[in-house]
Amino acid sequence: MKKFTNLKGFLTLFLFVFLTANKSSAQTASLSPTNPTVTAGVATNFTATATGFCGSQRHYTWTATGSTTPSVVVQPDANTDTQTFTWASPGTYTLSVQIFRTGGCGTQSSTASTTVTVVAAVPPNLWASSSSGSQVSGYNVSNGTYISGPTNIFAFTFPGTTTGGTTSAALGRNAQGGVANGYFYWLPNTSSTGNGGVVEVFAATALGGTPTRIGSFDVNGAGNPNDLGFVRLGMAGDGKGWILSGDGTTLYATSFLSNGVNAVTFTNKAVSLVGGLAATFQNGDVCVDGNNNMYALANNGSGVTQIFIGSLSNPTVTLTKKWDLVDPANVQFTGTVNGVAFDVLGSLYITTGAGLYFINQATVNGPAGTVQCSLVQAQTGLQDLASNVFPAQSTLPVRLGLFTVTKQGNNAIIDWITLTEANTDHFEIERSFDGINYTTAGTKSAAGNSASEIIYQYVDPITTSSKIVYYRLKTVDIDAKNSLSKIVALRLNGIKVKNFTVFPNPFTSDLKVEISSDKETSVTIRISNSSGQQIVSRNVLLQSGENIIVLTSELSTLQSGMYMLEVVTEKGKMTQKIIKR
Repeated sequence: MKKFTNLKGFLTLFLFVFLTANKSSAQTASLSPTNPTVTAGVATNFTATATGFCGSQRHYTWTATGSTTPSVVVQPDANTDTQTFTWASPGTYTLSVQIFRTGGCGTQSSTASTTVTVVAAVPPNLWASSSSGSQVSGYNVSNGTYISGPTNIFAFTFPGTTTGGTTSAALGRNAQGGVANGYFYWLPNTSSTGNGGVVEVFAATALGGTPTRIGSFDVNGAGNPNDLGFVRLGMAGDGKGWILSGDGTTLYATSFLSNGVNAVTFTNKAVSLVGGLAATFQNGDVCVDGNNNMYALANNGSGVTQIFIGSLSNPTVTLTKKWDLVDPANVQFTGTVNGVAFDVLGSLYITTGAGLYFINQATVNGPAGTVQCSLVQAQTGLQDLASNVFPAQSTLPVRLGLFTVTKQGNNAIIDWITLTEANTDHFEIERSFDGINYTTAGTKSAAGNSASEIIYQYVDPITTSSKIVYYRLKTVDIDAKNSLSKIVALRLNGIKVKNFTVFPNPFTSDLKVEISSDKETSVTIRISNSSGQQIVSRNVLLQSGENIIVLTSELSTLQSGMYMLEVVTEKGKMTQKIIKR
């Protein structure tokens, strides 16, 4: 009886431990991703995970309402299983998986479900020469946000080529037949040695059908044997294709009027550069906005990446350097830059060997002449970039130069200079008496589009007892986008210098500055160019009464043009425009 009692106690303890262990390890099933939003027609992977199941034999039964693969039963004998599902139509669907096991542990089962939201497929709005120039692929992006891609569309072919190209680093697309249709155009990526300036152009439909060699031309003429190291293509809204090419010392602009996959003729225009070098155009690309302005991206492969802008409507093309590209830390942008294109919002994107980047208009620094770009989608093997939208509004609207405020009598004189404008509607002059809260003092209509300097002025009557008045400038574009300038301050009390005049103005060599002062005080006379860069600075001790200061040697290096002369005191400053002939 004692042995039986001990055996009975042992069995009772074993059963208690077994049941407790199984109770503490309850079986659960989980799904990932949870409640996802997916695109119709795009395959999506889901993973089921089993937790708390004993043994190794597990069965997974998948059920996907509305999917093209509605039910899947597998026995992977593993803690996880991954399956792929596709939904053809937009809507809300349920995906569930049951994990169960029978055997020595008894029947174990658990079910997990998730809601899948299926949205309509969004067609690409950017296309890239991908896979190291062998493939055309599409992306969908919006204002710097990656949505989808890459989606391979077709592989490049080069029927009838004479230059032997097998890949492409120059891609364009027009809107012929509508944005959803259109034609692709590309150039073969031939060796930079031995091409003698000859460029071929190929075309195909939106899906890569009917690839055709539509023309060939010698960019620099039969009598010039120089090879081209830089050849890039961009399409314009009027159906013209523009090819910018160069041999390191000279740039060439060549156009053709696209006509599907039919033969074309070519027209050359002379190209000149302002603020840059042809040698920088070793890598890069071109695109054209809705105002027929070419945006040329130039990269020398050694950390210099610049954006040039020039009108294609003139007899010759003048490309003016507007910005140097920097990274989000304002450090010089590095990497080999290959492509540039607009999206429908006028945002600019570029491609490099590392992937797709977005140029952020909010980071334009006028005085420094820089703009930031940041990575949107990492991918290797990208070459050129193209789109078939030609926005009238560019994301790089205004480059602001000088912005100052001075006191003349009972008025505040606000002066500013724009170095470039793109679809700018107007300026709002904002005033503040505490430097925090601003109201609109007035407005000024903008020129709208310009690649040259434009001078503006606004007169604001002073009717306040405040010691300081603050001003800032709001630039408002046609689409209501806006940006704010730096803040300038006008000090109204305790200024010992009453007024000043300069003569002669315009001047050729000597310039006299007559300054009236209450009492003896020190001032600084400064001269800055239209970009706000200080050129002359001279400290002067004024006596009580009228003072005449003659500037001679300081002006010998000034080029002809307009400048701003400032008289800076301890309490504020006064400014006047001067012109050297």
